[in-house]
Amino acid sequence: MVYYKGPWHAFYSGQSIKLEREMFTRHKKKITYTKLYKKKDSKEIIELTSAFSTEKYPNPDECPYYFDDTVYLGVVDKWVSTKTIL
Repeated sequence: MVYYKGPWHAFYSGQSIKLEREMFTRHKKKITYTKLYKKKDSKEIIELTSAFSTEKYPNPDECPYYFDDTVYLGVVDKWVSTKTIL
């Protein structure tokens, strides 16, 4: 697996959270996570469900994230923590 250094395009999808929660429920896990990252050129911390390398995907429209409710949040450059969603 190839890991890319930041920055990354950030996305949020409620459908992604719902799907993950349903999948984990079938496997008897009860916790779902989102990620908290720092927005590039800002101190703002944002919650996201997926991040894609700007190196691999210079254009955010090319990122393979296929949920109907996907919202593009901008570019992030530092992972902060994960957030537990019960």
